Amino acid sequence: MILRFPPTACAIAAAASVLMAGCATQSKKAESEPVAAAAAPAAVSAPAPVAAPVKPEATKVVRKGPQPLTYDDVKKTARSAGSHAAASKRLVGKTVELELAKNNEGGRVPANAYAVPGADDTYFFCRNAPPGFSGGEVTAKIVKYAYRSDADIIAVDLDRCVPNATQASAPAAAPAPAVAPAPVAAAPASAAAPAAAKGGAKPGMDAQGNVIDSSKIEAGSGRTVKGINDFEGEITGNPAKNSKFTQLQIGMSVRQATDIAGPPTDQGAYMTGKAWIPFYFGSDRHRFEMTYKGQGRLIFAGGGMGDFSSGNLIWIIHNPNESGYR
Repeated sequence: MILRFPPTACAIAAAASVLMAGCATQSKKAESEPVAAAAAPAAVSAPAPVAAPVKPEATKVVRKGPQPLTYDDVKKTARSAGSHAAASKRLVGKTVELELAKNNEGGRVPANAYAVPGADDTYFFCRNAPPGFSGGEVTAKIVKYAYRSDADIIAVDLDRCVPNATQASAPAAAPAPAVAPAPVAAAPASAAAPAAAKGGAKPGMDAQGNVIDSSKIEAGSGRTVKGINDFEGEITGNPAKNSKFTQLQIGMSVRQATDIAGPPTDQGAYMTGKAWIPFYFGSDRHRFEMTYKGQGRLIFAGGGMGDFSSGNLIWIIHNPNESGYR
């Protein structure tokens, strides 16, 4: 027979104590797990390497088709041509690439001339250039090639002188949105004609190539011709009716010219810039000019001061309105 006794107070207390100890252990374990998890450092990924900046390549001008001529090409062509007139036929219309510098030779050549550094007697003139242009590498088209007897230089006119560096770095313009043009009243044709004629005329000349003021004519404004004894010179303007100048030839002596044209209305001499060049002993240090009323002017080179009979005719200026006095 098994006897069962009711639990005593001590037994109850002991059981309660064991139960509480277990609960406390579970509670401490639960609390310690989050702390441990938080204490463990999280894995940090290494930062991705940053690429070094790429230096942009310099903008290059890529030209299609034939390459432009160099200054040496221009000189070789001129030498092989045999004359300035023949060189003009070969070079006009050609594209050249040149390193231009502002002319600094004072009065020897025009102030608006440019030269290739270290070159000779060939100078370049820009018919169109941006404000402040003072030189640099340009690519342009030759529109005129002529010998200027007044300064004894070869003058080459270029259509435009825009530095190549400016053309390469200029950003392409974004296309503008199409906008319907507003109606514009057409200007009378007669109003625009005088402006065009004035802009196309050379100093001392009108738009038709007639000389209207002989004193303002510049060398190179006419056509270069080869005369007798291989003399090269220039003829400017259009002759007057029945002018005796049409019988003259470049290279004639003063005596030959006066035998045909007769005595001049006025005459005089002047020195050229070459007279001031040290050790220059060429023939073009002085010029002799004869004016003929109603016909124009004749200019000779090669004579000495006080004796111009040995000079040769290098420039004929036709001017039907010539007053006859210098």
